Amino acid sequence: MRKPPGNRGRPNGGTNRGHPFPVRFSIRELSYAGRNLWFVRPHSMSRWLRGLAPAELAGILVRRPESAAVPTLRDLGDLAARLSQHHHVHATLRGLCAPAVQVAEAAQALVAPGDEAVSRAGLAELLGRSADDPELTAALEVLYQRALAWPADERVVLVGPLRSGFTFPLGLGRPAAKLFEARPADEVRRIGERLGLRLAGRNKQSAIEAVATRLGDPERVRALVDGAPEGLATFLGEVAATGPQVEGEFGYLPDDLRWAVERGLLVSDGWERAEMPREVSIALRGPGWHAPFTPRPPLPPLAVADAAAVEREAAAATAALLSAVGAVLDEAPFVLLRAGGLGAREIKRVSRATGASDFEVGFVVDLASAAGLLAGTPDEVLPSTEYDGWAAEPPAVRLAALVDAWYEQHRERSSSVPLKPEYGLAGTEGLRHTMLAVLAEVGGALPANGSLLIPLLSWHAPLALDLPGEEPATVVLRLWREAVALGLVARGVLSPLGRAVVDGTDLVAAAQSLVIEPAERATFQADLTAMVSGTPSVSLGRLLDSCAEREVRGAASMWRFTPASVRRALDGGATPEGLVESLRAAGTLPQAVEYLVNDVARRHGSLRVRAVGCVLHGLDPALLAEVTADRRLAPLGLAALTPTVLASTRPPAETLAALRGAGYAPVAEDATGEVLVDVPAQRRAERPVTVRRVRRRTPSVRPADAAALAKKLIAASESTADSTPDRTDEADRTWLAGSPVTTDLDLLDDAIAKELPVHIDYVSKDGRRSSRMINPVEITGGKILLAWCHLRNEERAFALSRILSVSRP
Repeated sequence: MRKPPGNRGRPNGGTNRGHPFPVRFSIRELSYAGRNLWFVRPHSMSRWLRGLAPAELAGILVRRPESAAVPTLRDLGDLAARLSQHHHVHATLRGLCAPAVQVAEAAQALVAPGDEAVSRAGLAELLGRSADDPELTAALEVLYQRALAWPADERVVLVGPLRSGFTFPLGLGRPAAKLFEARPADEVRRIGERLGLRLAGRNKQSAIEAVATRLGDPERVRALVDGAPEGLATFLGEVAATGPQVEGEFGYLPDDLRWAVERGLLVSDGWERAEMPREVSIALRGPGWHAPFTPRPPLPPLAVADAAAVEREAAAATAALLSAVGAVLDEAPFVLLRAGGLGAREIKRVSRATGASDFEVGFVVDLASAAGLLAGTPDEVLPSTEYDGWAAEPPAVRLAALVDAWYEQHRERSSSVPLKPEYGLAGTEGLRHTMLAVLAEVGGALPANGSLLIPLLSWHAPLALDLPGEEPATVVLRLWREAVALGLVARGVLSPLGRAVVDGTDLVAAAQSLVIEPAERATFQADLTAMVSGTPSVSLGRLLDSCAEREVRGAASMWRFTPASVRRALDGGATPEGLVESLRAAGTLPQAVEYLVNDVARRHGSLRVRAVGCVLHGLDPALLAEVTADRRLAPLGLAALTPTVLASTRPPAETLAALRGAGYAPVAEDATGEVLVDVPAQRRAERPVTVRRVRRRTPSVRPADAAALAKKLIAASESTADSTPDRTDEADRTWLAGSPVTTDLDLLDDAIAKELPVHIDYVSKDGRRSSRMINPVEITGGKILLAWCHLRNEERAFALSRILSVSRP
């Protein structure tokens, strides 16, 4: 935050630097004290909905799919209540294009306290347009089509939450009359007298109106500021341009701001903060100032991508991803840092072992964790018990699970983890959703490096780039790389799989058209290698991994047969005949491979280790004599008991490892002489229920279904219009009286599943309203919500019927 010259405090407007225009939308700024009465709706939304044609109503249902979700709507009153829920309004606004957001922000700046509509002519004037400007009409139509606003004669009515959605719309503070309501009457009179008004004997309200009128004269305000003490005029100009609030230090405003406070140019809260009245800011911005309005996207014409090439590139990316997931998870367990998270050293270890880049390793670990394929302890991470089942699924099912995890998951990461953070935004499904939705609207291919994505999002969904503590360009480009790696984007456009994600259709079916069927056969060569083009099937991969060393992964994989790898298969219980037969079933087997298997088999088990201290025995005295003389085995302290029996001072496991390390092929046996099969144990971790936190996707609404639902709602409302009062108006009246309105159970259920806090507005039995943060625990009997209340610092029970609203904090 910039600090101006001197000791005058700091302008505090909350503007996001680097954005094409200010981004101040914040659900947290909805008044918790009841100052912003956004629920007052003299012009009922349901009444407007009744006047729409079925096709227009169906369009709203398609564009606001959450409005058609369960529970089933009964009539237009239900629809109006659902469309007015502020977390739904918040999420919808975040996905709108720049001109629609700019019009919404300008309209909020114009709406009077307690009112719900603005003049279309006044809105056009503020934006520097004529009232019948077609580009302004188009921007308003975007709001109308989503029920965020609607026309009423020559006015534009705003849905309730939109009237207070921006913290400081256009960087403007509250009107002077509103600010002076909180100040003593004597202070208001003194301010008026310094402005040249005679206010003696007037009551407070009359004095406020007179002072507000004087400050509403731009010429007088500019002349007053021109006479300010040296340097103060410049500072007031900065406050007017960047944001309305000024913050002091140590609990007080600086003394040299007193001149402005005494003349109403800044209104103090009595402590360390002051706010510039809206009228003053507008006056100091000058007569030529207009609110920003960018009706056209700042993008050059885009090329059209070849559909077949898009599918080929996406298919190659998905094959590489599935191979990378298997390779990276084969390197588990992953050691965690003491502070939590995967360290850079561990990432580089896995990168060297798999040939994947650091980014790919981090992405796979993060993705597998979100999909529930990894779990573990505070010290290490292992494949979960679900990993083997996932690995056995067809490629399309495996890919769909990964895509769903990326798109739907909410992940919380420690700051020490060098992986991508959670990009989900409060009240939305996250920037991932917004990015893909915007790509679905673009009629062309972006550059493959994603360089145009930032300007594209800045126009199509500017509020989605409001990322506290994150650099938007870094986050967006990382998401672009992830989408490309998942096969959702190829050649700069959405692939069929990406389109299925956006449309909410069957991911498995879409993945099936992209994934390359796994290879069931290998090409064996005389140099003791095996090649597999594409992704090997699970069974083929397990067979070759059991008896050969994998040397190459990717579009093609290569294994090399060695005596140690064949011995490993025999140690695991394979027989020479069975192994050769399995390899022949996978491809034409050259004699060199058969000779290697048979040669290792002849030597396999010629030495046997039995637990006593332990002993080694075999049928070949010469071999045991060679083992006794081998200096590499000196630590075992071998001693000949008979020509065919040796004693070792070390336990069987250490003795076996030393012998195998020296190039011998011993086997272990039990006390009866039966060979013990040496199969490496696969360590798996039980995955806690809380690891996978699935967001329930709101499915898209098909036009045909929306049309049918629209006709049903219109018919239901027409049948009850004469006999039943408007429930939306009734909800308005009961809310003002402290009675409940419909609660969003979906949001509460989601918070319970993810163990996330929510904010609620609640009415107690005695009619007192309160706003509080809670952690929902359980809904009992369909009527009571049990939750930990941060306000009371204890577990409380809340009647669902008394919860007025639910929102993300």
